[in-house]
Amino acid sequence: MDGAHALSPAHEAPVGSLPKAKDLTHHLNAITKRRVANKLKEMYKYSGVPGMVSLAGGIPSPAYFPFETLSATILPFDHLPLDNPRVPVKEKKSLLGWLFGSGSSSATPSITVPKYAKNPTDPYAVQLATSLQYQMATGPPAFPKFLREYVATVYKPGYADWDVLLDDGATDGFNKVCDMLLDVGDTILVEEWTYPGAANAYLPYDTTVVGVKMDGEGIIPEDLESLLADWDESQGRFPRLLYTVPTGQNPTGATMLGERKQAVYNIASKYDLIIVEDEPYFTLYSGAYTPRDSKLSPLAQYQRDLEKKEGKEGNEAFINALPPTYLRFDTEGRVIRLDTFSKTSCPGSRLGWITSSPLFIERLTRIAESSTQAPSGFATSLTITLLNTWGLDGYIRWLRGLKGAYTVRRDWLVDSLADVFHLEFEEDGVHNPNVLTVAGIGRGATAYARQLPGSSEAQWDEKRGVASPHGKPLVSFVPPTAGMFVWLAVHFDQHPEFHSLGSDATNELTRRLWLKLADHLVLFAPGFVFAPDTAKGADTGVGYFRLSYSIITYEESRSAIKTFEEVLVQFLHGK
Repeated sequence: MDGAHALSPAHEAPVGSLPKAKDLTHHLNAITKRRVANKLKEMYKYSGVPGMVSLAGGIPSPAYFPFETLSATILPFDHLPLDNPRVPVKEKKSLLGWLFGSGSSSATPSITVPKYAKNPTDPYAVQLATSLQYQMATGPPAFPKFLREYVATVYKPGYADWDVLLDDGATDGFNKVCDMLLDVGDTILVEEWTYPGAANAYLPYDTTVVGVKMDGEGIIPEDLESLLADWDESQGRFPRLLYTVPTGQNPTGATMLGERKQAVYNIASKYDLIIVEDEPYFTLYSGAYTPRDSKLSPLAQYQRDLEKKEGKEGNEAFINALPPTYLRFDTEGRVIRLDTFSKTSCPGSRLGWITSSPLFIERLTRIAESSTQAPSGFATSLTITLLNTWGLDGYIRWLRGLKGAYTVRRDWLVDSLADVFHLEFEEDGVHNPNVLTVAGIGRGATAYARQLPGSSEAQWDEKRGVASPHGKPLVSFVPPTAGMFVWLAVHFDQHPEFHSLGSDATNELTRRLWLKLADHLVLFAPGFVFAPDTAKGADTGVGYFRLSYSIITYEESRSAIKTFEEVLVQFLHGK
């Protein structure tokens, strides 16, 4: 691992020597403090006692459930290949055939969940009689059992008494966290570009939302420290909550590594912040983009060789290459981590989980008892049966295949940008302030129109005082190291109307270009929808678009970027 991933010895200590979480009860809002356990649900824990004859619950008889079994044909855990071709093999019948069917070495299995398990007294048995019944808000015991093993193996929390709680996906999890912690009028810290879906959870509390400056590795610790140290109460209450997407950040694609996470955690501890770590893209971390004509670094080649190996050694290499989670540095229980199966299984399962301190997990359980209760029994029974069929090692092998699949899709999109534009990558120590970049994460790229010196395009740029034979920069970006997004910075300051449109010129030009691209059947997400607040600063002339590469084909990526280049060049000419 590189230095950014390295951990201090304190975070590699055996579990027996780890501290317990601090008492952070003062962070709970008044409503959460008053919540009590569901008295009827408390009785459910006795229903599984062998020989117990229960007349206590007003529940329907499983004998009358119309589902005798629940079955599914599943993919083998090694179905997705680990080493994908940069360009799809043309002789395949489908562009995606090579991607979703060439890696498996085993037959396609099926799973069945019976109404009654062979050993119904086994507390970890999965059966429809209990999965489709009223149950504890914590869900079927087999699921948290698997998740605890996964968290301990992959995340390695820095304190001893953490626990997990199932939820209906990360959106539901974050909504419950806000219900637990926020009071009306509170201040919440988010990244300066943030996932707008999360705002639906905290805006109803009439929150003051403050964005923290970012670069290509996410939140900048020095800016966070300065913001808190110089906090002016006139701008709102002192914040208690920091919401962040550290890996493959939505929308910027930025990924925070270990050294910076430790710095941010130290600041959070100093100023008593709770960190909500929302990580839907965590296992899609793939490392730096390598141009097609470049050789891999020795470290990258070593990791690539390990990834080609099947079995546990490859799984361990995969885990070790992941950025350490905030949980790894958490010795006080102030991190609330949100995970989801949306990106690793399917969004429609509406399944995820929260990892945090016993205080927060217990209070979140009380919230679940009065709202969502346990997630759907259909989703939980099928998903845990799938996971138990694969086993922990099989699930991690599945995640490695997903990582490879999304890595090659990223390469398709960035390769298309390199083919359509003239790209110049930043050298170490050279920083373009319009690009989210940082040394060691991946060099920022600046895109110019492909043109010859002396052409009409070059002459147009020369009249505007541009000395480069490639003209004025059109687009800047950092190839992402994880996730599903490329964050494009478009240089609108060269548009002929930029100086006449007033203080909102960049947003207006972003909106116009977005609509023009849609008219040409290319849909980007305009950057202004990811701005966390309406505060206006100086208009730099740089607007943003989020490009998702998660579902487009190789041919679609090339076609879309070619259309984008043609429309953009004409647009910046005022046409």
